[in-house]
Amino acid sequence: MKKYIVCVLCLLMANIVWAQKGKSQWVYIGKDGKLAYKTTAAGDRIMDFSHAGYMGGGVRLPVVPVKRVVQATGGNDDTQFIQNAINEVAAMPLINGFRGAVQLSTGTFTCSGSLTISASGVVLRGSDSANGGTVIKMTGPHHTAIVIGVNNTNIPLGRTEKADNNEGSKKTTFADAYVPSGATVFTVVDATGFSVGDTLIISRPVTAAWLHFMQMDNLSRDGKPQTWLRKSAKEIIKRKITNINGSRISIDVPLPDSYNAQYLNPPGTIVAKYRPSPRITRVGVEDLRIECPPLEIDYAHAPYSGIRIGGDDCWVKNVFCKETMNTTVLAGNRITMERVIISHTYTNLGASKPSDFSLEGSQNLIDRCEITGGNTYFVWTSSLVSGPNVLLNCTFRGIGSRIQPHQRWATGLLVDNCTVKDGGIDFMNRGVAGSGHGWTMGWAVAWNCIAKTYIIQNPPGAANWAIGCIGERQQTARLFDSSPILGEGFFDSYRVPVAIPSLYLAQLAERLGKKALKNINYAGNTSAMFANKLVKPLPVKQDINKTLGINMAFGRPVNTSDVRGNTRKFGGEKGLDGNSKTYWATNDGITAGFFEIDMEGPVNINALQLSEALGKRIEAYKIEAQVNSDWKLLSEGTTIGDNLVIKFPEVTAWKVKLTVMKANNYIAINNFALYLIKHSSVK
Repeated sequence: MKKYIVCVLCLLMANIVWAQKGKSQWVYIGKDGKLAYKTTAAGDRIMDFSHAGYMGGGVRLPVVPVKRVVQATGGNDDTQFIQNAINEVAAMPLINGFRGAVQLSTGTFTCSGSLTISASGVVLRGSDSANGGTVIKMTGPHHTAIVIGVNNTNIPLGRTEKADNNEGSKKTTFADAYVPSGATVFTVVDATGFSVGDTLIISRPVTAAWLHFMQMDNLSRDGKPQTWLRKSAKEIIKRKITNINGSRISIDVPLPDSYNAQYLNPPGTIVAKYRPSPRITRVGVEDLRIECPPLEIDYAHAPYSGIRIGGDDCWVKNVFCKETMNTTVLAGNRITMERVIISHTYTNLGASKPSDFSLEGSQNLIDRCEITGGNTYFVWTSSLVSGPNVLLNCTFRGIGSRIQPHQRWATGLLVDNCTVKDGGIDFMNRGVAGSGHGWTMGWAVAWNCIAKTYIIQNPPGAANWAIGCIGERQQTARLFDSSPILGEGFFDSYRVPVAIPSLYLAQLAERLGKKALKNINYAGNTSAMFANKLVKPLPVKQDINKTLGINMAFGRPVNTSDVRGNTRKFGGEKGLDGNSKTYWATNDGITAGFFEIDMEGPVNINALQLSEALGKRIEAYKIEAQVNSDWKLLSEGTTIGDNLVIKFPEVTAWKVKLTVMKANNYIAINNFALYLIKHSSVK
């Protein structure tokens, strides 16, 4: 089912010549020396992403004076000592927007609970994070190490900051039949009562007509309908008025989405004055390490995460996070994450994946950050998150991991000079994955990136771009479907990096001048700023059977109904590791259960191999493949034993599941392998 356009440049080469000779037709240097943009037939263009970052981009992160110092005690729990110092500084008056910094000494601080900053203008600072100076050692019950915001310590993941949806009494609607993505001017029905400097709430409704146009009203999984976006939902965008000319309103930051009245009326796009509500602002976390024990675990049971930001104009810089999962959540606006380094010893287990950078706000910048970890989403977006959001000059490593907007329509993402040599960059339709994630991203750009794979698709009425990128192009249907194969987005200057090194830096310099680049610690916009291009991919292991070929189940994520002793010694992954001496097992008395392999994409198979580790125990089983969002029976029987090979007509599978209905003792499987036998007679 999957069609590939294979890049002739081998990504396994130790050195890549990063010759920037290409030219983009979508963004280029015009005759006047300024950036010029090509538009779609409807007038849409790549937006100006330079407004992402602290205080709207191009602003130097402040150096806030120390008001309290906390020494490491060496005790069992330092949480309250640090929190007391934070509270003392939080009670101080604001001076030029800041109260002061809490300085943690070198040493290890043991913390059993969250450190919460609930007042504006407070900084939590460590000492010499690169050399292990200040360490926050996480212990105790499940918690996030540092929480910025009011009363959001235990809020579950997802778009939680609702203060953006705060309409005042003055309202009007778009009058234009079509407002293109990237626009900064639009016409309203009545501009009376609006003034330059007002902050607007622009609410783009979810309508039945738009859902049908997006082909998102026909999602079904296991015979049950799935909901992409509810009709009560809306995409919320905040913008400030810069000019009013009659009924024409100009705004400060471009729109990250298009507005087609044909699909949005009624009720139409609402434009209202923003009614301010309290938000935490200007909070920073700097120069420390957050560590917890390495755990071989699935992320749903991982006890610790790193930093949750529920405020605006905040920053995190020079922070190292070791072993935390779902490490950072950016639920505010205009946040800069600079040189945040995240590492995992063990690959995340199971088919569900965590995200180390969760984008849940707007105008956020993730700059020169790094992640090492397998089977994870390096970066994802939450539902109805609007841009601009930017990933700049980041390096992400890990088998089976990717940058992939996650669910239910986000817009305006720039992936700029990022290197993902072991994984993918995907702007795609996730179909019924999750609970109906559907179209995840519109109006996104990958610029001068290197990745192992790209899935770049154009949603109806929208566009996504990959410009100057190196890697393998893949085409697929929406997730869990076999057809139709979705058309590609715009690949421009494919395999040839374009001469504008960074789109974000170019847009920032044009808007604010070259000083803005220096403010965010870039000497200029040159290829020398992006040394991550020569990072080597991690070695990829394979399990090959001399008769059957490549085992396509090897090392895949797996979900199981039960694990013996609740330890990873008998976890589902042990049935896929190619080692006959290790095995998945259930607990005593558990004689029924399932073993479900996630193929992480559509894979053609026509044979499988199964082995029991402890003799013939299984007495009734079935094996199914998820095909076209439903389960298709591949085989069933009463005996497996130590080497059962089953052949069947070729299918395109997204998942494969063994269900044991009956066994005479607890279940133990030491090998579950899947193959595509070529040029053979399959019976």
